[in-house]
Amino acid sequence: MAEQFDAEYDVVVIGGGGSGLSAAVQAAKDGLTCAVLEKEAQTGGSSSFAEGHAAFESDEQEKRGITVTKDEAYWAYLSYSHWRCDPALVSRYVENAATTIKKMRDEVGAHYEDVTITAPDQPGELVTWHLVEGEIARLIELLEADARRRGVDLFMQTAAKKIVMEDGKVAGVVALDSDGEEVRLGAKAVVVATGGYAASPEMLDKYTKYGVGAQMINAGGPGNTGDGINMMLEAGAVENPNIGTVLLFPLMREKTITSHVNCTGMQPYLWVDKNGKRFTNEEAGLNFGNAGDITAGLPGAMYWCIIDQGHINHLVNDGNEVGLGIYVHNYEKMVNLPGEIEADAADENRTNVYKGETIAELAEKIGVKPEVLEAEVEEYNGYARAGFDPKFRKQAKYLRPNDNGPFYAIKMETGIMVSMGAMKIDDRLRALDAQGEPIPGLYCVGCDAGGLFGESYQLTVPGSANGFAMTSGWLSADDIAVRIKAGELV
Repeated sequence: MAEQFDAEYDVVVIGGGGSGLSAAVQAAKDGLTCAVLEKEAQTGGSSSFAEGHAAFESDEQEKRGITVTKDEAYWAYLSYSHWRCDPALVSRYVENAATTIKKMRDEVGAHYEDVTITAPDQPGELVTWHLVEGEIARLIELLEADARRRGVDLFMQTAAKKIVMEDGKVAGVVALDSDGEEVRLGAKAVVVATGGYAASPEMLDKYTKYGVGAQMINAGGPGNTGDGINMMLEAGAVENPNIGTVLLFPLMREKTITSHVNCTGMQPYLWVDKNGKRFTNEEAGLNFGNAGDITAGLPGAMYWCIIDQGHINHLVNDGNEVGLGIYVHNYEKMVNLPGEIEADAADENRTNVYKGETIAELAEKIGVKPEVLEAEVEEYNGYARAGFDPKFRKQAKYLRPNDNGPFYAIKMETGIMVSMGAMKIDDRLRALDAQGEPIPGLYCVGCDAGGLFGESYQLTVPGSANGFAMTSGWLSADDIAVRIKAGELV
């Protein structure tokens, strides 16, 4: 017996973030009827937290005299992932990302303020980060308005629960609205764009190697609980081998990413683990993705950044070594740091900033043996004075001694923005079954899709996640339109 639906569409998009809205707008442009199911009260998902997106050989790069070829980008992804990415998918994304810039600017109304990188001292970083005026949050507003103008039906606070299959192909979606009422929408194709599983501790523990899902601080969309992944698995799709890929970064609990104390905790100064021992070359902080991976693997999934008054004076008068996107700019003078860190240290309810007149006093406050931390600081200070770090080979310019009290410890924990491994797809964004065959009518985009990365996020091509989200969205809609016209999806 055929399923009964409340309404019928050519395409139903599950998720109203960057990838989902990109798919919906393009579907409408292609003459398809389209609905978007968004379980939150607003659109955007994790895309709302992004500043820009990657593209290669774009006209925005060209007019600024920036040259990053598609070949360079292609080989960057393959090399960084040790060929664990999907070369065909990477090639298709790289080929079409510049078109995304034109679509968002010329058709949707975005304005690109700059094309840049994230960290000036990060080796090998490509100039691919296309920054949008008003950030991606503004682009989301423009996409939503364009979707509505083009006749897309947006069902807000309506959570998809099941992808309906008939005779081995997609037939529609079952969802629940905010009142708990069932909504049944028929569809020739479904695009899953639910943003991954970064907000699901259980799925983080299942798919990642860290085992600290409950401790991770989710800095992305609260709705990214893996709904789309679970629905696709139920529909017969399979996981990509790199489903555990996540974008992590060091983050202070109960702090915003604009905080100068938080940014200080990521600086390449002296980092010690929960036992008071130095554990890495702190230049890892120049690539917050690398630093996040390291942090998640430490005891307690955290570290302490140890600084003194000399560090504070340097940060205020000279500026930081590395910022955090557009929220704290590279080389920005950290004028808020003195007042903010003193207030944090004086707050008896805060357990992630401590102050000590001596290293021994500081050690006691952070729960490590004073003799251990004193030995680490003494050894590190010797490296700083000599301008050479024989232990971890850190560059001399980042070797600043801790010898001018008072001293401070800033606790950095594991933050997560998005997961990015997810489901196995082909280069047409079609979900694949266990035999490697496309499931008719089932598409997967953005952070629900696997294949762009290896085991970690590639910050050397900044804007990759959002660039892929926006590009994969409209590419999926175009493919659906072609197949509906050809009679393949009915």
